[in-house]
Amino acid sequence: MNEYRTLSFFTETPCEDFYSYFSLQDLIDKAVLNKEVVLRCRTIGVLQSIHGKFFLSDLNRPVSSRETMVQVSVLYLKNPPPSLVKPYPVQVYGTLQWRNKPVIFAKILQVLNTSNAFRVRNSMKNIAERHQIHPSTT
Repeated sequence: MNEYRTLSFFTETPCEDFYSYFSLQDLIDKAVLNKEVVLRCRTIGVLQSIHGKFFLSDLNRPVSSRETMVQVSVLYLKNPPPSLVKPYPVQVYGTLQWRNKPVIFAKILQVLNTSNAFRVRNSMKNIAERHQIHPSTT
């Protein structure tokens, strides 16, 4: 039943082309521990603008909590994010890099409603845990 874990990726779809799911805390930990790593990642959080910069915070923390905030660069998005009068839940696909702090360079930004954000986050977390998905950069 677990044979799929040992299958190699096809040359048409190498493993590096996939976005691995991480919680915000995991992303912060990975960036702090290994500042040279550039990691393709997918995460879910609450996007907000603070003094013109975008930040992603954990769904379970108060928006004002800066403990688990990661800066998000929207430079590579085709369309800028919607107006940020108030924070809203999003799913972000991008690359994590260390730039004096963890920064996600977003490639795709998907706005979610609150209930879907929790569902998707819980589903991705359960899938990653159940199938023991551990990217090579762990």
